[in-house]
Amino acid sequence: MNIISTENNKESKSPIKIWVLVSATGLGAFLASLDGTIVFIGLKTIRDSLGVSQNAVQWIILSYLLTMIAFTTIAGDLGDRFSNKLIFQIGMIIFSLASLLCFFSKTLLALVIFRVLQGIGATGLVANGMALITRFTTKQNRGLAIGLHSLIIALALSIGPVLGGVITVYLRWGWIFLINVPIGIAGLFWVQVIIPKTPPIEETRRKSDIPGSTFLAFALFLMVFSFSIFASIFDEMSLFGNYTALWSGICLGMSILLFIAFILWEKRTDNPLVDLSMFKNRRFSVGIFSAVFAYLGLCVIIFQLPLFVQDVLGLSQIKTGLIILGTPIAMATTAVISGYLSGKIDAKYITTLGIGTMTLSLVFGAVFVTADVKNWILVIIAIIIGIALGAFIAPNNTSVMSSSPENKLGVANGLLSLSTNVGFSLGTALATAIFIYSQNYYQRKNGGDLADVVNYVPAMKVLFAVFAVFMLFATIFSWFRGPDPFKRKD
Repeated sequence: MNIISTENNKESKSPIKIWVLVSATGLGAFLASLDGTIVFIGLKTIRDSLGVSQNAVQWIILSYLLTMIAFTTIAGDLGDRFSNKLIFQIGMIIFSLASLLCFFSKTLLALVIFRVLQGIGATGLVANGMALITRFTTKQNRGLAIGLHSLIIALALSIGPVLGGVITVYLRWGWIFLINVPIGIAGLFWVQVIIPKTPPIEETRRKSDIPGSTFLAFALFLMVFSFSIFASIFDEMSLFGNYTALWSGICLGMSILLFIAFILWEKRTDNPLVDLSMFKNRRFSVGIFSAVFAYLGLCVIIFQLPLFVQDVLGLSQIKTGLIILGTPIAMATTAVISGYLSGKIDAKYITTLGIGTMTLSLVFGAVFVTADVKNWILVIIAIIIGIALGAFIAPNNTSVMSSSPENKLGVANGLLSLSTNVGFSLGTALATAIFIYSQNYYQRKNGGDLADVVNYVPAMKVLFAVFAVFMLFATIFSWFRGPDPFKRKD
């Protein structure tokens, strides 16, 4: 069936073909995903151009992700209470404007500020795109729609590395942001034409949970911020000086206290931002938390490996992009297949296999990544990561969204998107902290500069090994998700 049912959408005047719906909602996902891979490949060029350290350049990534962490759930809630389509379009306008401002940035501070604005716009896209798909699909065809949505994401991820490499070599790095503007404008009008009006899901508009939103935003921000502070422990120019470790611990402790405050508040308020009862469903809770670990594992490939390839192996941005290209291409190959299979095979088996494969690829990296590693070995690692993630995403997303109450689709998708950004943020901060700490350890042991091969390569091996342990835990955790009841037809 290529016609999407609108049985639960009284606002729809006519059925929408799957490819038409996904082409509209997918533009938002395309923008956010394209921006990610282009920026990662261009980090070294931006770092050298602005004259900042590796620890400082991570804020180009973290400022964007932390903003999404702070506002994604809120954007999903706003979509449920007002209109998923409206919030989606507002997000696209803000994202496009912020991208234009990033193009004109001349300093790291200005770029970080505009990345924050870009992150605010992206929350409207990612928190409501999947919600729109879910509103116009049934449990029978939702897996295919989400698989196609994942294919668009994979396409953006595929184009990003090579395009980012070409742009940073032949144009000023600011062009990696400017490319979002025409796509955003086209997407804005396409969504207006294609997507029917989406009135509030709930008949009675409830009050905003401002205290809950504040607790959650600051808790998540401080948790990631604590790791990013720890990464600067050996930086003589650190804002926290000799008290860097202390402030890192304080931020982590405060995040835990704010999480507790958030949970206590959500239990007592009449209008909670997050319905905590949703987490009583194992399919939902395991799906959300396993997604965090899946994207956390990806960060080693998409964030740290490009820097290694350029700093140690001396490859250009274009060649680096071609190596990393293996991940999104493999992801695209498996995304639609796994989305189709998610309607026939329990997500428990497909997602666990995906994360388990990612664990093995990281172990492979810890063993074979050396100073004279062959390019084809790095390509194989990237491809295996892509296959693993492609096998995981669509079944996991389908399982999470299908286990969510009909009146909480925006919040559920917001939490799913939030898990992605938490994974990327934690992965970026942890990867930086672990790498820098290991690099300094080996410098004290071997002498020389931090960038010397004898210090850089062992630090990369430690990084791969530590993240492999994280993914092993995620593999075991994913196995314990509940079964999908709609697959019990036989």
